[in-house]
Amino acid sequence: MSEEIAKKIEENKEAILNALDKLVWLEKSGNLDAIIGFASLIKIVQDSISDTVVDRTSEILSNLGLLSVKFTNDRALALLNAIGDAICRCESEPQPVGLIGLIRALRDPDVKKAIGILVNIAKELGKQI
Repeated sequence: MSEEIAKKIEENKEAILNALDKLVWLEKSGNLDAIIGFASLIKIVQDSISDTVVDRTSEILSNLGLLSVKFTNDRALALLNAIGDAICRCESEPQPVGLIGLIRALRDPDVKKAIGILVNIAKELGKQI
């Protein structure tokens, strides 16, 4: 058996020396401990994940894939980006708006444009359902 080991070492001398150099560098740089810690974390996560969690995660990822196909055209992406920006710029606690406030808001060109988009979406959605 020791002859087999010696033979393997001789055949792979360069690769073994290269691997040892990398291992020494990892140890000296402190990265070896980080890699070992990360590997331990992966093992803990693997052990804690049940089949149900894996199945549900797979289903979610599949649905995200389907959604991403729908939202990759330029108009959809621009609209989603605009919605995200608008949400971020809104006040955290909007004031309640009654019928008169709604009628006043309809004079605002930005509100008219947004309502036009919502009406177009509602019309197309109505065709689909």
